[in-house]
Amino acid sequence: MSEEVKNTEKKAEKAKTADGAKPAEKKPAPAKEKNAVKNQKPKNKAAGAVKHKPAGADKKVFSRLPIQIAYIYLAIPMYIFLFGWLRTPIALVMEAVLTAGLFFAFRTAPKMDVTQFTRSNLPKLVLMAAISVIWVYLSGIGEFAFQNFDHMWRNAILEKLVSNDWPVIITDSEPYFQKPVTMIYYFALWLPAACVGKIWGLHAANVFLFYWCVAGVMLVMTLISGLLKKVSPWIVLAFVCFSGLDAVGDFVLHNSSGYLWFTSNHLENWAPGFQMSSMSTQLFWVFNQAIPAWVITLLLLHQKDNRSIIFVYSFSFMACTLPSIGMLPILACIGIRRIIQMYDKKKIFKENAIAIIREAITIQNAVSGLLLTLVSYLFLKSNSTSTDGFRKTEMKRLLMSYLIFVLLEFMVYYFAIYSKKKREPLYWVSMATLLVVPMISFGPHIDFVMRASIPALVVLFVLIMSALEESRKAKEIKQYAVIAVLLAFGGLTAYHEITRSVTTTISHSTDPAVAITATEIDLFEDGARNNFFGEYEDSFFFKYLAKK
Repeated sequence: MSEEVKNTEKKAEKAKTADGAKPAEKKPAPAKEKNAVKNQKPKNKAAGAVKHKPAGADKKVFSRLPIQIAYIYLAIPMYIFLFGWLRTPIALVMEAVLTAGLFFAFRTAPKMDVTQFTRSNLPKLVLMAAISVIWVYLSGIGEFAFQNFDHMWRNAILEKLVSNDWPVIITDSEPYFQKPVTMIYYFALWLPAACVGKIWGLHAANVFLFYWCVAGVMLVMTLISGLLKKVSPWIVLAFVCFSGLDAVGDFVLHNSSGYLWFTSNHLENWAPGFQMSSMSTQLFWVFNQAIPAWVITLLLLHQKDNRSIIFVYSFSFMACTLPSIGMLPILACIGIRRIIQMYDKKKIFKENAIAIIREAITIQNAVSGLLLTLVSYLFLKSNSTSTDGFRKTEMKRLLMSYLIFVLLEFMVYYFAIYSKKKREPLYWVSMATLLVVPMISFGPHIDFVMRASIPALVVLFVLIMSALEESRKAKEIKQYAVIAVLLAFGGLTAYHEITRSVTTTISHSTDPAVAITATEIDLFEDGARNNFFGEYEDSFFFKYLAKK
């Protein structure tokens, strides 16, 4: 080989090294091999092809609107109270304070998960609304169906608000009082209906009250669905039926199968000295306290920060005074939990403290919330003739009753959801609240334990429904079955309340002599007048704030 040819070959090899050798072209695989590869199943999920969901399938949708509507629902009665009871200059200032608080609370309202509130879920939403309407109808609100004994006073309160000027003052109070008296009560829920009644009469007021309460119950169901991130008629039915095991307690203590099974008896007062009311009993007997307490408690559970918690809580005094006391531990738990979340260990204490204070000291909290609380407190404190205050329950005498009561009324639920919820602070705080409130009495009866327990029972319900859903998803059949059975036995209380309403209402339709409306009374002439009226002339509220 000549020297020239050798040099040419070396140059060619260098060029290949510099440019990189071109890979040989692959021949197309035979059709059989292609089909074999296509039909081959992956050995595991990781090796398999990724299934692409439709665009937006996992997209979460959030909205402030449900929370903002709930704020308005609570604020409307407060606007009416301020305008109807305060002197005009003071009323205008307080109306402005309330409006400012509402404005800032609107801006910082937490966003609720409304992913499930879609057109495809419309049948479920309609059914949820229908159950709510039927439930309120059967409660006796509006005088459409049978009314339990306590409606005697509820109807009389609305009548007094409709037929008298505001503030409601009775100058000729003898022989019951020595001085003129005024109506002092937590009557916020009735005020919108009373406004309607002043224009169109008492019947129109009752009709409007029915729709106002329907709106409140629908808000409750919406807020619960938002917390659980689920839309289902079963949630509404579970809330309607939620109760302690009253039927079992009645059977154990009174040894009567008539209490355990399907009758129309009132089961709630089975434990001597104690009572915590089911959700249906609350609505059917004390709707004026129950609905606002439900709404306010659920709003507090929705709060993501401390910017509006005092503002939300301030509505409870004029709407549900005794539940507002039971709400305090829940309020504290939510506030402290947020402070712990905010605390940054990388920052110095001063920086953390400033950030925490800035979040809590807002217009709606520090100005609107505190002033609304102060005005409400001064009004309710004006009753100088009320002498029954707080006292300890006689626990030595009622110890055995207490132990059976707390076990069957709520501890069975806490035991059932312990494994799922033991790490949640509200699990322990709500339990402690329910254990403590029976030990405190206020007034001559057991009203405090019945009403102060309402917020903690709402929290317990949310925890139970959350644990139930977690058990279902984890296919933990035993735990799911235990919770479901407890809820079913608890539902016997609601069954008795609803059965009494249905049967009596049907009897009235065939025999008008069967009364469904509670006995008509004059609120002032009734023996329980001290619960609603009191001498007021020496009080700060009526001296300096109220209309003359």
